[in-house]
Amino acid sequence: MGQKNSRGFVEMKALSNCPLCGHIESKLLFEGKDRIISLPDKFRAFECKSCNCIFMNPQLSNAELEKHYSNKEYYSLKGIDTKSKKFKLKIFLYNLYFNSEIRKPIQRVLFSPIKYWVRGTRIRKGERILDIGSGTGQFLYEMGKLGLDTYGLEPGKFEDKGIESKNLKIKKGFLKQGLFEKKFFDLITLNHVLEHVNNPKEVLTEINRLLKGDGLFIVGVPNTHSLARKIFKKNWLAYDLPRHLINYSDKNLINFLKKNGFKIVKVRYNSRPSQFSVSLRYLLGFNKKFEKILDIIFLPLTWIVNAMKVGDQIEVWCEKR
Repeated sequence: MGQKNSRGFVEMKALSNCPLCGHIESKLLFEGKDRIISLPDKFRAFECKSCNCIFMNPQLSNAELEKHYSNKEYYSLKGIDTKSKKFKLKIFLYNLYFNSEIRKPIQRVLFSPIKYWVRGTRIRKGERILDIGSGTGQFLYEMGKLGLDTYGLEPGKFEDKGIESKNLKIKKGFLKQGLFEKKFFDLITLNHVLEHVNNPKEVLTEINRLLKGDGLFIVGVPNTHSLARKIFKKNWLAYDLPRHLINYSDKNLINFLKKNGFKIVKVRYNSRPSQFSVSLRYLLGFNKKFEKILDIIFLPLTWIVNAMKVGDQIEVWCEKR
């Protein structure tokens, strides 16, 4: 366990360079605590003066980080109910927007206000998909129902019993060479995982190795080039210290992907109302029960920021160069 100084900061070896571009100059943005799990540790967020990447410095070791992840909150099979209306709606939206065999332009327009409720994917029956950071497999379970051959990888702790009951092929551990054959997957998804790792270049190198020549890679992260971050500053929900080691903007993420062997197919902005409602709660300190009401109020704003390309979340769709 890391030692703390008199101000409560966990003392780890500080980064001397930006973890994204390697630039040596950065500026301190703010100091803060974990807003989800009540622990006394304090952390610092810095912004690179070259690429504007925002990173935690010093960064915690894996052992230190473990106490800032709650298995109950992060790894649960709750919600996988094939009879629920929510599940059926998600399956409908996946098919409507991501299955190239289905062409229903009128329905696509009608349901466009809620299409951001589901992650980006590609529906081609029989294709192999790898979801990195799959938790206990809700997304993979949904993709399996749509005909994909599903594989997952999850470093966190979870119950094998739930995985087996859903016939999910999820391996425990971190992404590393040797887990899967070269050019094994048609589709690889990395949804809100890249911001949690301290070795993004190594991750992209291995994904490039695993992806077929005509495969698709979809990476989703919070977007620091967002309206909500400018408004709420250090109270922005997606900073999520200390779990988010590196936070990206649309620009520096795209540049990073290009430098690491990918070409960009499209960028999808999919901000949600919670980015505003939770950030506002962090700022004002009101009761969490009011968030659902605020989510409804902020829903039209999320449509606007997504259309203006200043949403809080982005998905970048890539192919191998």
